[in-house]
Amino acid sequence: MIVCRIVASLFLLAALGLFAYEIVGALGAGGYDLIAGGELWARLHANSLVGFQALIEKHISPWLWGEIILPILLAPAWAIATAPGLVLALACRGRRKRERG
Repeated sequence: MIVCRIVASLFLLAALGLFAYEIVGALGAGGYDLIAGGELWARLHANSLVGFQALIEKHISPWLWGEIILPILLAPAWAIATAPGLVLALACRGRRKRERG
């Protein structure tokens, strides 16, 4: 249970950091510049993104890449990190004990 909470916190902290990075960039440049999840992945390691695309298209289905995964990768990077963070945070929250009396 604690590992799940830690992973959820890491996802949410990453989302907060990515959002703050976009805001600081917007204040410095005078305009908002969205960082898409796929763009961030390509900046970090482009070869793995290309390899993941080839894996999905060859071994699973080409439509899965174009219809589901690509729109997710075009979403803001902070939103991509927020979604699993919130899901894990809600799934791993502690149960409240009932008070008797």
